[in-house]
Amino acid sequence: MAVRTHPYFPLDLHLPDYVPLQVDFDYILGIFFLAVVVISGSTWKLSGRHKHLSSTERVLACWFMVTGAIHFVIEGWVVAKADFYKDASGNYLSDTWKEYSKADSRYASRDTFIISMEAITAFLWGPLCPLLVHGIFSVKPWRYTLMTIISVGQIYGDVLYFGTCFLEGFIHSRPEPLYFWFYFVIVNAIWIVVPFLCIGHAWGKISTAVGKPKAKQT
Repeated sequence: MAVRTHPYFPLDLHLPDYVPLQVDFDYILGIFFLAVVVISGSTWKLSGRHKHLSSTERVLACWFMVTGAIHFVIEGWVVAKADFYKDASGNYLSDTWKEYSKADSRYASRDTFIISMEAITAFLWGPLCPLLVHGIFSVKPWRYTLMTIISVGQIYGDVLYFGTCFLEGFIHSRPEPLYFWFYFVIVNAIWIVVPFLCIGHAWGKISTAVGKPKAKQT
């Protein structure tokens, strides 16, 4: 019988030269939430200079700035770093993915769907998010269209993500509540719930604008 050298499911997953986490879980979580606070706080403060923005639009700007950073930096790393599970340097991003892979080992095994989906998320939605924030601040006419496109893309990717796991019987996830219910279900569900709210906001704004009667030309 082969000796299991990693904490991932399925138990027979082949990951040669796996290196355990070099940093503590508390450190991973602390750095993540610190980054979220810094990015959202800075965006909120910057949005305050634009007096025309409502509180809702300021919150949306914070959301898209944070989610853009997560897409481009964190998810971009797992696309670019194929052997992150072998990393013994204590790199924060590699160890973050070692931890998350307990909820979905397809990241470590380089599942073709996962890597393709994450590449689109990281390098398309990632850069488009700060562009959208610029559009919100500058009241660009395309801002709600772009908001809808990004949000639909996020929902579509997440639905496929959950769907493929369901069809495979969730064999890639550890069964403990922390990994399955928190990491896998709750964390990922954020990118379904919030984008739906964003689409609703954009829909309302576009519908209001289109529904306004045109001024008669003289």
